[in-house]
Amino acid sequence: MVSRDIEQHSELTQNLISILQDIYPEKDCSFLNKFAGDLADKAQKNLSPRDNRDRALWSASDVLLIAYPDNINCQNTSPLQSLQRFLTEHLSNIISIVHVLPFFPSTGDDGFSVQNYFEVDEKLGDWGDVGELAKHSTIMADVVLNHCSVKNAWFTGYQNGDPEYANFFCTVPDDFDLSNIVRPRSSSLKEKFLINGEESNIWCTFSGDQADLNFKNPRVLQKLIEVIFWYIEMGVRVFRLDAVAFIWKNSGTTGLSAPQAHLIVRLLRILVDYVDQGIILITETNLPVHENLSYFGNGNEAHWIYNFTLPPLSIFTLMFADATQIRKWSMGMPPAPPGTAYLNFLSSHDGIGLRPIEGVLTDHQLDQMVSQLEHNGSLFSWRNISQSEQKIYEANITLFDSLLRTPSDPNGEFKIERYLAANCIMLGFEGVPAFYLNALFATRNDVDGVSKTGSNRAINRHKWSKTELENRLKSPNNIENLVFKSLDELISIRKCQPAFHPNATQFTLQLDSCFFGIWRQSIDRCQSVFAITNVTHLEQSLGLSHLNLVFSDRWFDLISDREITNSEKALSFLPYQTYWISNE
Repeated sequence: MVSRDIEQHSELTQNLISILQDIYPEKDCSFLNKFAGDLADKAQKNLSPRDNRDRALWSASDVLLIAYPDNINCQNTSPLQSLQRFLTEHLSNIISIVHVLPFFPSTGDDGFSVQNYFEVDEKLGDWGDVGELAKHSTIMADVVLNHCSVKNAWFTGYQNGDPEYANFFCTVPDDFDLSNIVRPRSSSLKEKFLINGEESNIWCTFSGDQADLNFKNPRVLQKLIEVIFWYIEMGVRVFRLDAVAFIWKNSGTTGLSAPQAHLIVRLLRILVDYVDQGIILITETNLPVHENLSYFGNGNEAHWIYNFTLPPLSIFTLMFADATQIRKWSMGMPPAPPGTAYLNFLSSHDGIGLRPIEGVLTDHQLDQMVSQLEHNGSLFSWRNISQSEQKIYEANITLFDSLLRTPSDPNGEFKIERYLAANCIMLGFEGVPAFYLNALFATRNDVDGVSKTGSNRAINRHKWSKTELENRLKSPNNIENLVFKSLDELISIRKCQPAFHPNATQFTLQLDSCFFGIWRQSIDRCQSVFAITNVTHLEQSLGLSHLNLVFSDRWFDLISDREITNSEKALSFLPYQTYWISNE
């Protein structure tokens, strides 16, 4: 190494030592010094040849797609190749980042029961297919931190007494206080396994097939860092830290968001920033708002956090034609710290999480929402909140069906307009917009999938035949075509607006409950956009006096491409119509 590299390597080592001392205070200095030195050496070996220090990590043109590796299938082609082909033919103009959900060998949970972190499931393709995807889009992949499959070689080595995997998984001692533990599941937390010939209670947060890794053993942290470095080498640029809030267990606590979990995210941030400043970390923390926000740290933890409150609150707003709650919440949401951003979405591979609206909606409002979701065909997943009580964790339903019918529109006359309104609201928000592939085509509840798999989550995990989906997109009257064409146009408009940069200023407008509106201003302060949506099934009128339109500028609605003039005293909104009023 040249002298500059030696200096940077030394600085990295010291930074790592400082954090490792806080994570593992019981370890002696010699151990921590060696551990930090080993991590710094690995980072140095994985140093990117590209200089990304002055390159913006995201822009107004970034839109993320969430897709299973086998979301799109065609004959005689691997699923990953089929996905790539579909993206190239239909989505290349609107999508810049692709979150490919777990593509590793797995024993369950649609890929999240990872059997081998370093391989691609041969049924899905190979690393060459992942590399091909990376040539066309920025690739985001999951680092499944909290657990792995009980068929993983790490766990079988642990069971068989291999010293390399000693103390690699979490046990539940008899004196461990579980009374405050918060979990997203109703299954048994403790599963009995034979470990080195003796029966032991293994901690299984998510299912009996997924054993929790023990991050109190530094070797576990080291292994997962090796996984991240391998993914970087394979072309991954965005890392979703799955279930990161659960990775550190202390007796008597909730088991969520321990200080050590935050420290580990900070450690990973330091390492990836050193290796390549073009890499993005995003924490998957489906928690109440304040806990979720904490993963920004002081701008030194996650680059992005999911805006988990937005999906259920948007659905509630349009379901009950009342923007009061979303306006209050939006007014209280802080701007993302410098160098960070929100990831906004309405739908993902999971259900619609209800924990993030705890404290945002009243119990009565939540009950109303759950009742309407059930009427629209939703199933529900539950979590234990005590030994005798359960609570709904998420609604299992597609986004389109969640908005299919409302109390004021029981026959779903305005279902498409309402669906597009939800997406318009999301697209206007500060942050990077993300779309689940199935939601781009208004995919309906997959009831057969639930029957076949026995999993409620399968209702929102439909796998398309490429031929069938493309046939539906060719038919002008099919709902898939109508919705996709509309979303394509909206995304294309949004991508060109500096005021919709993920970090552009946002201010929530004080409007009547029938409207939700925000004002966005570009970072250079040249463009302003007023994004306003009628959240009701009725025509509404909004006086221009409610908006601060300076008519020395010319104002246009970006969606309809018509000019807004000073002579207009009010804007007329059709049911669920959105205006994006811009001065450029």
